[in-house]
Amino acid sequence: MGANADEPVGWLDSASEPGRSHGGSLGARYAMVGAVLGLGGPAGALLLRVLSGAEALTELREHSFYYLYSLLGTCIAFAAAGFLAGRRADRLRLGRDRYRQLSELDSLTRLANAETFRRHYARSLEHATRLAEPLSLMVIDIDQLKGLNDELGHSFGTAALRHVARVLEECKRAGDIAARWGGDEFTLLMPGTEAETAERRAETILERLREEPVKVDGRQRTVSATIGVATSRGAAADDLFEVADRALYAGKRAGRGTVRTARA
Repeated sequence: MGANADEPVGWLDSASEPGRSHGGSLGARYAMVGAVLGLGGPAGALLLRVLSGAEALTELREHSFYYLYSLLGTCIAFAAAGFLAGRRADRLRLGRDRYRQLSELDSLTRLANAETFRRHYARSLEHATRLAEPLSLMVIDIDQLKGLNDELGHSFGTAALRHVARVLEECKRAGDIAARWGGDEFTLLMPGTEAETAERRAETILERLREEPVKVDGRQRTVSATIGVATSRGAAADDLFEVADRALYAGKRAGRGTVRTARA
């Protein structure tokens, strides 16, 4: 399965669909609330008549048309007003969620951006240190992306970035955070993951990249990457990123297209 330059990547696409907005449509719920509130009009009128000395059943029989008309009118009016208010709230909520998602994502790959990654990284470090749990980090660098851009054009380089992003998204677990760190470099944070598991996942990523060429305008090329993996547990986690970065550049010096592991 090859990568296509125009296909979206990441978790923005499903989260931003109106039909999949968190909690469902507010229009229907607000309409139901409005209809219930509409009952208050005729009920209040009947209560006032009873407090004035009228007998409830007699009042309903003698003025049934008024109470029925009032009941239908107020319920429909309140339901319509609730529906419109709910639809507006849906639009505001969708816009807010989309703005939040866009501010947290890299615009090209739709993975988490560097700032979002830093926040998750800080929280994960604190959690791993407090509970003495393993924390693994991959730093992934596309090999010779500039050469691909020069040889095959900018659109091919863009497709290569999106292809790597898609592979990361498909290989990570639900609790992992994949991000575009910048340029041709990506990160994958893996809370609760031991070194051996992280290394196997890195090898899987490289295997996927080797098996799935990038295809643009009838041309295709296999993209390779070098991955540095670091794992720590507890208090040693502070320099995790630096250790993973050193492992990455050790892999680059060794010939690229490899996985290098280290422990922080």
